[in-house]
Amino acid sequence: MRRRSLLLVVLLLTGLLAGSALGLGASKVFDRPITIVCPYGAGGGTDLTNRALAEGMKEYLGVQVNVINMVGGSGGVGADYVWQKPHDGYTILGCSETNLFLPANGGHFTTAKDWEYFMAGGSPGVAMVKPDSAFKSFADVIKASKDKPGSVKVAASVAGGMWHTKWSLICKAAGIQTNILGYTGSAPSITAGMTGEVDIVHVSVAEALSYMQAKQLRPLCVTELEAYEIPGVGKTPAVVEFIPEAKKVLPMPQWLGICVPADTSKAALAELTEAFKSAMKSEHVKKFLDPSKAYVTYGYYGAKSKEIAQSLESKFCWALFELGAAKKSPAEMGIPKP
Repeated sequence: MRRRSLLLVVLLLTGLLAGSALGLGASKVFDRPITIVCPYGAGGGTDLTNRALAEGMKEYLGVQVNVINMVGGSGGVGADYVWQKPHDGYTILGCSETNLFLPANGGHFTTAKDWEYFMAGGSPGVAMVKPDSAFKSFADVIKASKDKPGSVKVAASVAGGMWHTKWSLICKAAGIQTNILGYTGSAPSITAGMTGEVDIVHVSVAEALSYMQAKQLRPLCVTELEAYEIPGVGKTPAVVEFIPEAKKVLPMPQWLGICVPADTSKAALAELTEAFKSAMKSEHVKKFLDPSKAYVTYGYYGAKSKEIAQSLESKFCWALFELGAAKKSPAEMGIPKP
């Protein structure tokens, strides 16, 4: 009898310790695995953010959180898939600011008002050249573009996405014309810059950090309102120092995170919010969003993230429309003009 009681105590203690270590039993809502659908390729910023969040969230929820990649339609395929699933919190959409272009791109029929966002962090934009480039500062780029419009070739990731649109708006504010070549993502854009296929590369600092630190690319400016200290590279001036008119279109910040349909049950949404807050404090997310890797931590959720998403969606979609690159009018989708 004593042996049986002792065995029972040992089993109970073992279960409690395991539950404490893994966060098991913390969730009163979720009792089976959760899936984060990343609509972009493996190894990219959104994918890596999703995987860091998944590790941190499962520690709080006590259930497995898996990440799968479902690429296509500039993120629209993944958005369609998640929207068609039950809105119960078990299927989450990985997202970034690129998702906010989808309404104008015709990639998906919902808008920012239809989702609740959890923004983990992001990285500034940067314009870079080869180390031996004749462009010693961004002022040289402006001069060359004015002297010979369209002569400067630029790789700015995906057409109609964040870096492409941001670059186009900055050039429009400066009254200059460059030749933006189409690439399928930031990685091939960076490669094009290093091989000399283009003159300028415009992506995030985090995506190109190792290349700048290895002196394979040289930063000219960050496409932000303020100068930025690039880790291991040095302080880099802001584009507004060369183009003051760019203040009219900036900021256009990158952000990486997850979202769920806005009509997700209150209980599930509340539980996911607590899991996100816990994940942001976890070593998994802290390690990924390390400032030494050129990331800025946000941790936004609720009303704040919703306001940011709707404001950026308005700016992005109307920018595409005014550039003649939108497939749908933002007004038709109820997106107010900024």
